[in-house]
Amino acid sequence: MLLTDLCSMLSPRNEWIGLQSTEYGIREEREVNPNYEIPEVRVVESCSPLTPSLLLITAPAAVGKSTAASFISGTLRAPVLDLSKLQVGDATLEGSLAKSLGIRNNADFSQDLLDSRATLLIDALDEAEVRSGQANFQAFVRGLADTASQVVGGASIVVFSRAESARALQEIFNERRLQYTHFEIQPFNKTQSERYLSRKMREIYRIQGKELIHEKHVKPFEGVRDQLFSALASALTQSGGDVWENAEVREFLGYAPVLDVAAEYLAVENFATLGNSISESAQSGLTHWNLVANVIDQLLRREQDKFVQQFKQTGDFKRNGHPSLEGNLYSPEEQCARLLDYVENLLLDLDLPISLPAELREPYETGVDAQLVNHPFLRGESWFNVIFRDYVTARSLTSPITSGRSRQAIRKSLLSSNWKHSPMFGYFAFSLGKAAPDEPSSCHSEEVGALYESFKSMCEAEDELSITVGRIGNRLFSSFAVSRPENLTVGPFIFISHEGTTSLSFPRELSRADIWNVPDLILGGDHRSFKFGPNVYISCGDLLVSSSELQVFSAKENLPVFITARSVISDSVKIQVDPSDIIIVCDDDLSFPWSRYQKKLDFNQLASDAKEAAALYLEFRRIVLRFKDAKRGEAAFYQPMMDNIVIGKNKRARVVLDYLQHIGCVKVQRSMYLLDLGEFAKLEVSRSQLRDLEKNDTIANISNEILKFAKKS
Repeated sequence: MLLTDLCSMLSPRNEWIGLQSTEYGIREEREVNPNYEIPEVRVVESCSPLTPSLLLITAPAAVGKSTAASFISGTLRAPVLDLSKLQVGDATLEGSLAKSLGIRNNADFSQDLLDSRATLLIDALDEAEVRSGQANFQAFVRGLADTASQVVGGASIVVFSRAESARALQEIFNERRLQYTHFEIQPFNKTQSERYLSRKMREIYRIQGKELIHEKHVKPFEGVRDQLFSALASALTQSGGDVWENAEVREFLGYAPVLDVAAEYLAVENFATLGNSISESAQSGLTHWNLVANVIDQLLRREQDKFVQQFKQTGDFKRNGHPSLEGNLYSPEEQCARLLDYVENLLLDLDLPISLPAELREPYETGVDAQLVNHPFLRGESWFNVIFRDYVTARSLTSPITSGRSRQAIRKSLLSSNWKHSPMFGYFAFSLGKAAPDEPSSCHSEEVGALYESFKSMCEAEDELSITVGRIGNRLFSSFAVSRPENLTVGPFIFISHEGTTSLSFPRELSRADIWNVPDLILGGDHRSFKFGPNVYISCGDLLVSSSELQVFSAKENLPVFITARSVISDSVKIQVDPSDIIIVCDDDLSFPWSRYQKKLDFNQLASDAKEAAALYLEFRRIVLRFKDAKRGEAAFYQPMMDNIVIGKNKRARVVLDYLQHIGCVKVQRSMYLLDLGEFAKLEVSRSQLRDLEKNDTIANISNEILKFAKKS
């Protein structure tokens, strides 16, 4: 049903009652907005077959409760009691009506209200809870319930609130045995969203002093609008068909703040250019995450402003506060930390903001508790959707106010088996971790495993995620890219770890990975089983396997997992793998079951710089084995993937690739590196020998030649 259908359940007045004063919270909305998009509402709880005395209308933040109240006021000529401007208590309802209407008019209106011949709207119940404190708020609600219980003949009072504040209201209503019906405002459907968006763009164009381009070029506008909707919907679903049939998508795309930001994005002069930009962005997998992040940031700032406006009117703040504190109260970063602690139970440090005077701490915490449960990112005690969860998580990890202990707790949760990963965390971490647009993103090295899981979750059936991680000084360089059919690539997403963080942890699986010169690597976390996929190369100091089971699935591409480590540490691990699918190079003698897969390399037979020659040879092996047969006489590898993922910042790998080009084995053609198999054959070493890590004089000579080339470069 529509909001207009709900109006038919209420009694209109023939004329406005008129106000003697507007200083006591009562207002009349005498002009109905002709552009108001009438939303759908659904019945959440009904007292049928009994007749309700009161209607309760709830919705998440920014869905339009106050706008709906204004619409009903103008339609029914009903006054609105706006609680956002009041300190409420036991007699607030009666006192506001008496002072606003005058004694005679109030007596007439109150009698009409009790006889269901008039309607009173009560707005912003959730804001009154913050402003007034729990004791005063509950006293007001009990008084409201007592008044409503005297109504006969049908509903005459309508209360608007966020869902969580409404719970306290419902408890008292049930305690008083008050008959009421609970409605919920629904997000816009596709048609409503399109109309709302068009009207919003009309406002933007007029403010800019431009013609209404979207109404002049309708088809191009509709095309780019639908492109943007599809791109944003891909954050929540990869399924085909009508994305608006997905409840999560509708809740997000039909959310007025999302549409407001989308309107600003679409209000351009050339829709064709914007459409091309969206297509390129969608192919790269970016899907305009800056737009999504902008929407979320606006919601956080809106919440901050609402809280500050209420809290600074409290007696405690007036006695002990100062205007200089206002900018620090309930900041977006603080909201993110509190939300994570509330939903995920992470026991974070929440003595925020630290600049708050001790006298304000207790009332501030009470106010924040009341505000937080009504947060627009929540649905009950859970997240509204995964987009908000992952934004909050990424922002908390990049926030300067998040303590080191709290960050550690968040990272532990991200790497645990309980966390269900989605692509959003990776995108938001990449965006929020940048100090400048053209710089890599910054993260803690222990977040790399969570980023891997996040980007992995975006892969569809034929997609392949590749990752390279390497040590540069006392930091780690990491790069992620997803390759898709027809040489489409998402990324690369490049991260540099914080100064002094060089430990890695991958929680459940690893494939298409090049990890070089990493001091410490943990595989498994709290997961029982860890899986290796194809194309894994690891060079590390200490390797710790915490899982009780290790599985290897590399036979598909006939390329074994290759690990070279100073030491391998595990406890009763069970390894499920064909012996030919994993090779471990370790100077120490390994115990069972690792000893079955160990090979020892002795490059002392080489001339000088034996250690460097050995390292260069391993890079040579790794790069050559990445090439796949493309056509007769050639093997190929996508150039951006080679440069950004396989090579990355690895100087040895770059030298080897330059050497292969120098001797004519590798050339660049369009966007591909091509390996000339005829020229490669002249080296007298086969790729199968490289695969099995065979040792012979030819391989020793190749190692020396690469070393000589490296010294000249």
